[in-house]
Amino acid sequence: MELKTANNRFLLYNDKGKLLLEHSQSKPLISAGIGVQKVISKSGFYKMREKKPVMTLFQNFRITEHETGKAEIEFISNGGSIIRARITENINGIKIRFKDRGRHFNRFSIRIPALDDQFIFGCGEQYMGRNLSGRRVPIWVSEPGVGRKINLISLFAAVSMKHYPRWFNTYYPSPVWVSSSGGWFRCNSTMYTVLDFTDPAGHSAYFWGVPDSIEFGREESVAAAVGALSAAEGRQPKLPEWAYDGLWLGTQGGNEKVYAKLQILRDAGVKVGALWCQDWEGRRKTSFGSQLRWAWEWDPQLYPDLPGFIKKLKEEGVRFLGYNNTFLTPGSDMFDEAAAKGYFIKNPDGSPSMVDVPFDPAALVDFTNPEAKAWLKEIIKKNMIEIGMAGWMADFGEMIQHNTVLASGKNGLEYHNRYPVDWAKLNQEAVSESGKQDEIIFFMRAGYAGAVKRTPLNWTGDQLVDWSIGDGLPSAISASLSMGMSGVGYVHSDIGGYTGLAWKRRSEELLMRWTEFAAFTQVMRSHEGNRPEKNAQFGSSSFQLSHLAKMTDVYCMLKPVHMQLSSEYRETGLPPIRHMILHYPGISFGTPAWAYQYLYGRDLLVAPVIRPRKKTRKVYLPDDNWIHLWSGRKYSGNRFITIEAPLGCPPVFYRINSEHFSLYKKIGDKYPIKAPR
Repeated sequence: MELKTANNRFLLYNDKGKLLLEHSQSKPLISAGIGVQKVISKSGFYKMREKKPVMTLFQNFRITEHETGKAEIEFISNGGSIIRARITENINGIKIRFKDRGRHFNRFSIRIPALDDQFIFGCGEQYMGRNLSGRRVPIWVSEPGVGRKINLISLFAAVSMKHYPRWFNTYYPSPVWVSSSGGWFRCNSTMYTVLDFTDPAGHSAYFWGVPDSIEFGREESVAAAVGALSAAEGRQPKLPEWAYDGLWLGTQGGNEKVYAKLQILRDAGVKVGALWCQDWEGRRKTSFGSQLRWAWEWDPQLYPDLPGFIKKLKEEGVRFLGYNNTFLTPGSDMFDEAAAKGYFIKNPDGSPSMVDVPFDPAALVDFTNPEAKAWLKEIIKKNMIEIGMAGWMADFGEMIQHNTVLASGKNGLEYHNRYPVDWAKLNQEAVSESGKQDEIIFFMRAGYAGAVKRTPLNWTGDQLVDWSIGDGLPSAISASLSMGMSGVGYVHSDIGGYTGLAWKRRSEELLMRWTEFAAFTQVMRSHEGNRPEKNAQFGSSSFQLSHLAKMTDVYCMLKPVHMQLSSEYRETGLPPIRHMILHYPGISFGTPAWAYQYLYGRDLLVAPVIRPRKKTRKVYLPDDNWIHLWSGRKYSGNRFITIEAPLGCPPVFYRINSEHFSLYKKIGDKYPIKAPR
């Protein structure tokens, strides 16, 4: 890096000559101050409010040390306050560590030059729109709400369940971004953060506290920026081969019922790689629907001799997956033991902090308490790993209340965003300490900066069982893309969505179109939803079973591609599900017609059908030569086309000079359709 100073101003450049930092009296790099917040929370939903803080500009600076690859700078306010920073260069970019963070300040802002950043991507999992330029993005782990846009269903949810629709609410926010000019940024802070991209001259990050450090850089391309960010964040561990052996069938109801469902699908030619039985620990009824018991031991009534059943399935080539989460509910021995030993997060008066999840009280285990963490870890080892589970959904992680007390001495406001990271770490340690890190997969919805390297697989959370842009099938595509731009490689979604509410019920057509999307991702996993009896399920018709058999066969035929893309992610940081800008940087992101299509690796272009009763789809083909997967017809790129897309033939194209040309041709030859218009 190169640091230039003159007239109480400094400029910091990287080794490519690109501007990284700029400071002057008129445009100071940092400011800090005092603020008073008001946080309103309900069942994982938060309203973050504050009075306008009194901020101090740190207009002056003094370089106390400067040598190759590092510098020490004191930022000084006119009132004499000092914040000391150490800037170091590493292989990915630069890191600023705030050594003396001005302990009396609880607000902090830093400004990063925007250069030619026309587009901003990332900020973790974002469901609505993928270019964040011109927006202010709050970063706070939360339930997203139902509907996510203000419409009839979101208003119904807001009134009945206090689910407030906010476009930026997400299970997995992250203070990271990449830009179209090759810029990237990540922050090491667990405090509430707002990333502001509204000023064309510079981006800013505003924190409720002085961060430990920030890292950023400028690369030659967006793809290189994603790689650098991913290297700084860490990458997910590689999925084992069995993950690609077919559908992870979400089903429930006990040994006999789930095995009968498995047989129906296998008899129809459906390739099933795993049974995911979230009710392995039993069920209970709430007003939200059929809920799980939340005590992590198998239910002998539903699943007699579960270890034996798991062994039988594995001998047949089918894994068994379970479920756990961060809560325990009253009425179980585990809850009583945790309460007696003080293992729960507490209210200021020392009582366990109870959260409605949803409409049912539960208490969160305190991961800052070493004894509580070890206790829960041993439960996972004994009751899940030792009986043969190949993985599980590690659910929740969003609901720490801001005014709670942790064993570490921190309060809920300080620890809130860190909680899902420690939840991932606890599950990871249980697996690795059992020597099963190459065999077991757990998957999470909640996360934050630092969770990536601890989480083998993510899913996009609880979508509505509908086609809505804000919360249905299209939002799962947006979430997958933004996660990829944030450093997360292995992402999937509940096939068919999860949340059925009021008049919202999953149709057979939606289930099939979602299946088509899932076939061109790293993992195919279904979910019966929160109200299974009101949703279309696999096996509702012979046509639907035939469709499912075809799509799982296509998915399994693509196993060499899935595994290659997994390896590419591990090596380069490029996610399997990719924005087209990663390989076609000259395209414009102002065109909404192709907002819900993506590249699966370098060579496959996938445009899922995201509207009901549609048999055609408008697709943008980037500047390349393409072949339609199902018909073999060739198309030139850099244009829009409208192509026929009957059920079972979603718009998928591959590049003529693809490495896997013969495999894609084989799929097309096996499942041909008449050449589309």
